[in-house]
Amino acid sequence: MPAPNSDLDRLAERLSSRRRRAGRRRPLLIAGLAAAVLGAIGAVGFVSARVELSVPSALSGKSANSKIGSPSPSKTPDLLTAQIDGQTPEGQLIQTYQLLARGEEGQAFALVEQLVRRQPDFALAQMVYGTLLLARSGQGEAVERQLAAAGGAKSSDPAALLRTEARLRLAALVERPPQDALPEQMFGLSPSVRHAIMVDTSRARLYLFENSAQGVRLVRDSYISIGKLGTGKLVEGDQRTPLGTYYVGLRRDEAASRYGAAALPLNYPNEIDRLAGRGGTSIWLHGERAGNYARSPQSTDGCIVLSNDEMRLLAETVTPRETPVLVMDKIRWVKKSSVSSPPALDAGFESAFEQWQQARLRQDAATLRQLYEPGLQRGSDSSSDKLETNLARMARQELPVQSLERLSVLPGQHAEPVLIVTYREQSAQDERARLKRQYWREQNGQWKIFFDGVVG
Repeated sequence: MPAPNSDLDRLAERLSSRRRRAGRRRPLLIAGLAAAVLGAIGAVGFVSARVELSVPSALSGKSANSKIGSPSPSKTPDLLTAQIDGQTPEGQLIQTYQLLARGEEGQAFALVEQLVRRQPDFALAQMVYGTLLLARSGQGEAVERQLAAAGGAKSSDPAALLRTEARLRLAALVERPPQDALPEQMFGLSPSVRHAIMVDTSRARLYLFENSAQGVRLVRDSYISIGKLGTGKLVEGDQRTPLGTYYVGLRRDEAASRYGAAALPLNYPNEIDRLAGRGGTSIWLHGERAGNYARSPQSTDGCIVLSNDEMRLLAETVTPRETPVLVMDKIRWVKKSSVSSPPALDAGFESAFEQWQQARLRQDAATLRQLYEPGLQRGSDSSSDKLETNLARMARQELPVQSLERLSVLPGQHAEPVLIVTYREQSAQDERARLKRQYWREQNGQWKIFFDGVVG
């Protein structure tokens, strides 16, 4: 098994030799050690070795605008008692924090040492391991100097970036979504959508939801990294991650040295982005490049990056072309018990869509023409030239369809009312059904289609 770090290994060996010569280990102030390690990452302030972390007010319902009621005090998650998946590198790291907080320094050291041997490219784990080695050596002054330097470090300093990563990973532990809550966009999700992904960029977290006969449930969440300059992508090369509703494309496994274990392209820019003049290319969900387990929270050129183990699992779970990815600055969680029935779609949209569906089945060219915005430039069925050609053929009853199945309707996540419809069209002339997507928007009280095309 490879050594986690040659310099740290040599220090560990020197300390072990010194202890063997002395015949006993130098006693440690466990509470001070816990404060040193957790203080070094700036994640938690310790008054003693046992300090519980309460859910912040943003998730506790204390805000007047909060959509979540206050959790029961007995169920409030805390660092010491939260259940952790100890099989993942992130879980092992957080278990190290838990052990330190309980005063179990020996077990904490053994666990983080095991972790850096298992995952030597996990920089945050290496930082904790190094801090513990210094503390165990009795070099308290060195640890104090490290803490002092950390306090004045620039936000771009590698240690500062690691502390930010640690804060976000620990926040994901103590700011868990209530079990009786879902993001508001997940209510009313069509049963045909098996999985949905939501990204909360403010928390550096990706949430994977499963949709079954029992309803929508959160099945996994993962730490992520986003663009170096945050969100709100506008142009190529601006190093920002776009916000909006997108869909995963076909899995790409080439260029593993750059994209890690797997990659799922997003359909950015989508038709809403194009309409708004936003550009850029190659925004993907992908794994970590060789030599890195994880990056700091804002460190990509715009892609959303997960660790390779998390990305591999994600790519093996979701359905290409049909799984939505909602990228948001902040997710708003709503109690399931407060929603008696799925939210209804806009009545005007439902009426317009029903008109379109019936007109398409009848090949009613005159009605269809009224439901498409004029002068469209894109879309295999809705660009101006192609639309006129198709409408002329429908007028002659030359483009019959056997069925039109609406699979999902999702909001566009922008100020203008936009709805994204994914549907399956079964043509009488083709044995294979075609997966298609429409973008509708409301203007002056009327819903019309500004894009309609086959999903690539």
